[in-house]
Amino acid sequence: MAWGRTEEEKAAERAAALEREAAAAAQEEQERQAAAAAAYARTPVGRALTAFSAGAQFFQIELTVSQLGGEASFFGSSTSSVTHVGQASDALGQIEQVGWRLEHAGWTFIETGATSSNALFGTGQGTVTQGEVTGIYLFRRVPVTSS
Repeated sequence: MAWGRTEEEKAAERAAALEREAAAAAQEEQERQAAAAAAYARTPVGRALTAFSAGAQFFQIELTVSQLGGEASFFGSSTSSVTHVGQASDALGQIEQVGWRLEHAGWTFIETGATSSNALFGTGQGTVTQGEVTGIYLFRRVPVTSS
């Protein structure tokens, strides 16, 4: 009577363990791909592709072009800074490659806040406005031409 497992039983357990590891790795890869696909679908190009696939005739998207920020100081002065995002032109070209044509573009400043401080020595105030310049882009589906 044998007290331990036979070599065949040990080999079968090793094979089952390898199979479980492979299944777990495959599941993890599938979840990673699903997360990547969901993240892509939220990008401007992913949204354009989704709208195009759904048969939409127009596609509108708003993209941040630049941001305005700064800080008010204790002495009543203020400093502002503008940060250019620079992603809009790349995204617009990629959206056109999906099958859209830029029909109209407009820009607006959206104020997200303001800070004021009184001057310490004298009169007046320093005010800093925070916000962003947003581009609003309207695309039209490129008509299909027959050759």
